[in-house]
Amino acid sequence: MNTGIRFAEASGADAAALSAAGQRLFVQAYGKYSRPDDLAAHVGQFFGHDSVAIELQKPDVGYTLALDGDAIAGFIKIRRGAAPDAVPAAEAIEVQQLYVDAERQRKGIGRMLVDHAVATARVEGYPGLWLSVWQDADWATGFYEAYGFQKAGTAEFWLGRSRFMDYLMWFGLDRDSQ
Repeated sequence: MNTGIRFAEASGADAAALSAAGQRLFVQAYGKYSRPDDLAAHVGQFFGHDSVAIELQKPDVGYTLALDGDAIAGFIKIRRGAAPDAVPAAEAIEVQQLYVDAERQRKGIGRMLVDHAVATARVEGYPGLWLSVWQDADWATGFYEAYGFQKAGTAEFWLGRSRFMDYLMWFGLDRDSQ
């Protein structure tokens, strides 16, 4: 599918744009489900410029940007390393963040970003990918299940004072034929 989107690995020079996109896309996805003060604190902590700049320098972290012209239409953040006990691998690639602008969803961008993470896992010799996703986010769990992720467990997620339950999901490369 030709979306006019191009993909690029993020670098330190992208920190400001990635921070702004992360804040905007997180609020777009979860803002209506969160208390405003909790939302602001979470966005500042995980998508603030300094936080993103630090993450971009870590060797176990990678961001892939989906670019529409110069605008970030979406991105995926992966982290290499230890996986929770519920996941059937001691080490794997975690999909820590995956966001696509609401106006650009259902155009294959999210799938292409996950494809990139799968390719990275293959090249680097990881057995699969795992992620956590809010149990009530049917749009997200449906996307991941359609891709081939399977529920492997649950975990708590705190957004400020609000407790959410997440599914832990696993995508093993040994059963993937891509």
